[in-house]
Amino acid sequence: MKPLRTLVIGFGFMGRTHAANLYQSKVFELCGIVDSRSRQELSGSAGGNIQSGAIGLDQLQGVPLFARLEECLDAVRPDAVVIALPTAAHVPTTRLCLERGCHVFLEKPICLDANEGESLLRRAETAQRTFMVGHCVRFFPAYEILLDAIRSGSCGKLKLLTMERFAGTPNWGVWKDPVTRTSSGGALFDLLIHDIDIVQGVLGEPSEIWVPPGLVETFGPDYVNATWRYPSGAMVMIRGGFLFPPERPFECGYSALFDNGGLLHTSHEPDHVLRFSSTGRQVIPLGGAIDGYRKELEYFGGCAQSGTFPARCPPQDAVTAVRLARRHLPASH
Repeated sequence: MKPLRTLVIGFGFMGRTHAANLYQSKVFELCGIVDSRSRQELSGSAGGNIQSGAIGLDQLQGVPLFARLEECLDAVRPDAVVIALPTAAHVPTTRLCLERGCHVFLEKPICLDANEGESLLRRAETAQRTFMVGHCVRFFPAYEILLDAIRSGSCGKLKLLTMERFAGTPNWGVWKDPVTRTSSGGALFDLLIHDIDIVQGVLGEPSEIWVPPGLVETFGPDYVNATWRYPSGAMVMIRGGFLFPPERPFECGYSALFDNGGLLHTSHEPDHVLRFSSTGRQVIPLGGAIDGYRKELEYFGGCAQSGTFPARCPPQDAVTAVRLARRHLPASH
């Protein structure tokens, strides 16, 4: 099947990560980068809080750089775009690309307003183009194991799930701009949205979300410590944030308790998931697995080529994640 001619719009940390995977893929042909900065500024290493394979423009031989999106769309006429811009630019950029007939892969979060998110879903449906939001954690092997255990009941009924995700305050690229940082929605929408998405994707919406009184008033959306309750009796705790200096290393993980044992994973020991029960412990190795960033793009590309709906990461779930994230904030936010 012919590769999808694809643009990367926004060449920050995630744009560089996606460009590296597109450049090496047989599903895509990377045909341009859109960013207002100079070629020199976009060369060399990129900032970030994890190792993601991000690369500089100097490593993308023969890939042109455009300063303006409209000019690029006219010149290149791509089949698809990967949008990795600050959150405030997600809605207008996605609308334009859908109107120009492009399949759209949009970095999370879809936006900060669920109603605007719904409007993008309708536009994608009208345009008859594949639209997917990059909730990459669904595609990482350690979380695939967790999701499979919950769905299949292989460990019994879920009783308690703890999800954690911490990072130092971002101080690279567009995060240096205070306006961009404020309009990002903070750690709630930029970091913990991953865990919100994972949980609602497999368990649905909770009947209750409890946040300690005064937490948001003290720390704003940059620290989350919430408890979700489900009619089944399952409880989920989501905790993490950006409160810390940039030097704080990134970490994430989960601990899941089921009727017949549990699962444990931490980024401090990234090469395995630990499964435990009354009969002992089993180490489930993850070595050699394709990373989630590459896997989510390959999945998006396959859906776009075949005209199939991205059921593994449906855009409606991205809207639901935003609506649930807002339930962690006071009504005034």
